[in-house]
Amino acid sequence: MKRILGIAMVLSMVGALSIMAQEVKPGKTGIINLGKDVKLEMVFIPAGKFKMGSPASEFGRGKFETQHEVTLTKPFFMGKYEVTQEQWEAVMGNNPSGRSAIAEAKRENREKLPVTKGAKLPVTDVSWEDCQEFIKKLNENTKGGYRLPTEAEWEYACRAGTSTAYSFGDSLIEDLDRSSPGNRLYKDAHIRGTNPVAVGGYRPNAFGLYDMHGNVKEWCEDWYDYYPEGAAKDPKGPVEKEMAFSGRVQRGGGFQGGSGNRSARSSLRENGSDYLSSWDLGFRLARTADSKNSVASPTETKPAPLEKMPATGNLLVAPFTEAKEIQKEVAKSLKKEVEEKEDLGKDVKLEMVFIPGGKFKMGSPESEKGRDDIETEHEVTLTKPFYMGKYEVTQEQWESVMGKNPSDTKGAKLPVTDVSWEDCQEFIKKLNENTKGGYRLPTEAEWEYACRAGTTTAYSFGDKIIPKDANYDSRINKSVEVGSYKPNAFGLFEMHGNVWEWCEDWFGAYPEGALTDPKGPATGERRVLRGGSFNLGVSFARSSIRYDFSPSNRFFLTGFRLARTS
Repeated sequence: MKRILGIAMVLSMVGALSIMAQEVKPGKTGIINLGKDVKLEMVFIPAGKFKMGSPASEFGRGKFETQHEVTLTKPFFMGKYEVTQEQWEAVMGNNPSGRSAIAEAKRENREKLPVTKGAKLPVTDVSWEDCQEFIKKLNENTKGGYRLPTEAEWEYACRAGTSTAYSFGDSLIEDLDRSSPGNRLYKDAHIRGTNPVAVGGYRPNAFGLYDMHGNVKEWCEDWYDYYPEGAAKDPKGPVEKEMAFSGRVQRGGGFQGGSGNRSARSSLRENGSDYLSSWDLGFRLARTADSKNSVASPTETKPAPLEKMPATGNLLVAPFTEAKEIQKEVAKSLKKEVEEKEDLGKDVKLEMVFIPGGKFKMGSPESEKGRDDIETEHEVTLTKPFYMGKYEVTQEQWESVMGKNPSDTKGAKLPVTDVSWEDCQEFIKKLNENTKGGYRLPTEAEWEYACRAGTTTAYSFGDKIIPKDANYDSRINKSVEVGSYKPNAFGLFEMHGNVWEWCEDWFGAYPEGALTDPKGPATGERRVLRGGSFNLGVSFARSSIRYDFSPSNRFFLTGFRLARTS
């Protein structure tokens, strides 16, 4: 699979992390077959330097989390997922999971027993010593080298370059679209559940590791103790039990975490006797990388990112991650600004975002839920960078140019609506006359490429969507102010939902084969609309959704977003 490697997958963030270019790239996955189609996936983690522990200001911080600098001089592999029950059974021939939970439920005469068994559920009820036995047998039957991660490796891999309380930010977000009572109460981590869930059910961190927060607590190799004073290099905790404060280290928090934002933080430390087990405790494997993948120094200066761009020069090749950082590097190389602002008068600004050229799969795979037959997947190359409106054109912007506001529902920061494709052309004509010019509607291909921002999923943030992600199927049944939801990786807001957006193209079936800089049919009767709207469901907010409308028609669900060739 092609990946953009113009910059390393994870860059130095606020000085918290130094990562070097190496033969094996961050996020690269190695797969071991354990038999009967049971796979063990390991993800490459580069060496680096980071702040371990938590700052005094972090909510829920524990006294054993003193922040200090740690350097890991050797790269390593980390389990992509917590070890599952099918993996344990493939190696050990049995499945201990759920013994303690079922015993407790029976003692309390509960009518409903917890869900404890499942091939893809993390293995539980394993002690630290049980894990050592599993690792011993695994190493005997494979190329070896597997072990538990050190506590420092675990936190470093969990943070993936971040310095926030979680690898995705400083707080947990409630999941209003949770799939079942007692589970998926939070969007990014399985905390406060009634039982563990299958691994991989939540979004991965930037290294591609799943469920580092919540689900089950994970054993580490170290004995638990206070952190040593000062900076540390490749720390492994106390060397003997008698020198430790307590038992072995457990990391990540579990599904029974009862303290909300205090639970499952990147720096959270727990401990337990190495011979004890419970039904919210499992583990994840580590393995030291081969010596040929090691690095000389974790503070070695990286080569310039553009030296590692693909052979196509500044063209990105989807799928790619870290779109925002790549966007900055390409803009810099072309001496362009990442964001430009046009003053329309009376303190009304028009903001445009730089989008690098690139290659991507336009349309949707046949497996995508909600897919339409007119979304045939095909390869598209956009050879030129362009600018895209950071937001949908607002009513105040329209009024600044046209002197009136056609929108049925009024609001300065609301997207302008009730405008036809032909109205948009008149707006663009006047805008170009009064500015440096070059503004236009995006082509349909530019729109989808900018929306995806390197992704291949149904939405620019994954294969699922919930009300916190976009204004679709809205209970408020109206558009919202632009910038109300989180942007995609290119920094574009409301690409999903809110109002339909006009594109330049006539509507038609996609031509067969790969395309370069497509602009749609030469003639037609209806123009393309993209992005969905506030009153339509999830399938109408996908990155690949296509709709068409007469260019002279106006509707309260249609607006637009500008583009400009760089």
